[in-house]
Amino acid sequence: MRRFMFIALCLALALPFCMAQITTPSVQPVSLASPRSLWTELGTITSSQAYPAVGDRDYTTVDALADANVIEWDVDNWGRKAMLSFQTTANADASVIVLLGFAGDKSISTAGARTLDDDAIYLGTLTLTGGQQTGKHTNVYVDTIVSSEDGLCSFSVSDSANDRRCVAEFGTKGIKRIVGIATTLQGSSTLYVEGRLWQ
Repeated sequence: MRRFMFIALCLALALPFCMAQITTPSVQPVSLASPRSLWTELGTITSSQAYPAVGDRDYTTVDALADANVIEWDVDNWGRKAMLSFQTTANADASVIVLLGFAGDKSISTAGARTLDDDAIYLGTLTLTGGQQTGKHTNVYVDTIVSSEDGLCSFSVSDSANDRRCVAEFGTKGIKRIVGIATTLQGSSTLYVEGRLWQ
């Protein structure tokens, strides 16, 4: 009987320690690698566009800019980091692209309603120069990218000025739409923009 009482006491003392291991009723997924993310053509820019004036940087106005002048990239929720790559018509083509970001199409008012247009956040400016590596559209990759002005995003440029495909990397910081505006575009050139995401 004494042995049974001793075992029961040990089990009673151990029970709280066993229960303490269960901290949440829900399972938290853990990703050890980024989802597969291929390079995706985000669009082409064939005409330059002036940087929007101070009163024209709301979502509706920026979204209404001509398709030929901008690219729009809707960022997946899981995409914490992004890459951009560019193609242009010929070697030494010079263009400048300004990137704006939006958290969504609307903001929430003080009344708690999702009725206000979101306003653009300046992400940064990239100065591009065409190289000699052949692109997908009988053109060439941009081989030189200079991040001349960082805004919300800090750009890291890899393999610049080597006649290879140059890539600009940055953290998305929760931005859900990125708009690229070519404020300077090499005359008669087409600028192709490609992007990919990872975690």
